[in-house]
Amino acid sequence: MELKLEQVAGFPKSLSEKPQHFCPGCTHGVNVRLIAEAVDALDFPKKVVGVCGMGCSALLPDYLEFDMVAAPPGLAIPVAEGLSHELGEKALILVYVGEGDLYGRGLNALIHAAIRGVPLTVLCANNLNMGMSGGHLSPTTLLGQKTATTPGGKPANPYGISTDFIRLLLTIPGVSFAARFRGFTAGEIRKGREYILRGLQIQKFQRGFAFVESLGICPTNLELPPPEAVKRVKTATRGIYPSGLFKTPEVGRIP
Repeated sequence: MELKLEQVAGFPKSLSEKPQHFCPGCTHGVNVRLIAEAVDALDFPKKVVGVCGMGCSALLPDYLEFDMVAAPPGLAIPVAEGLSHELGEKALILVYVGEGDLYGRGLNALIHAAIRGVPLTVLCANNLNMGMSGGHLSPTTLLGQKTATTPGGKPANPYGISTDFIRLLLTIPGVSFAARFRGFTAGEIRKGREYILRGLQIQKFQRGFAFVESLGICPTNLELPPPEAVKRVKTATRGIYPSGLFKTPEVGRIP
């Protein structure tokens, strides 16, 4: 009797075999793997082009086996929009950017690209601080959270309360798809791959602006071991940054 072997798992073709340089426990590595798996599952004969922002996101060109463009601070969306206009339906544009870059310096560009319904797929890595700059305050830093610029904990005055930017995007008709997953729980990591793939498929069929946020951890700047960082972020973000699928082009906004 002949034994037949079937491969059920493996190394994504779109993922480089180079060693990654993210800190231990960092969820950027999870996001890189999910991007590679989603691109492999896309079955799209045309080109995928990535745009990465500043900070830890700028390491992605070393780890993904498709063309990527590095954008200056706050300009990942304008660079991606320029590529979208130039390449049209010849390529899918995937943006990977941290929350400090996107929601801070790049918020104006994000809002206007969403208003115009530019066919882009954006994955925002939200780890509640500006990681590569030393753990500074970011637009999503939680009240009371200690950072390099708020060593006594973030106060509401003068920094404001924690803001869920997906809620802002849900008010814009040009946004066709919006979702958030937590990149530190197994079940939601699987959902994250589905969300990224769905966002690329929406762009493939020119259905508008697709946005996915990965809520992650930064153990180095939280000064906690990864398991403790997971517990801290899971508890502290409950009710503030909910995960799930919030909008699809088929059913519109989901309450």
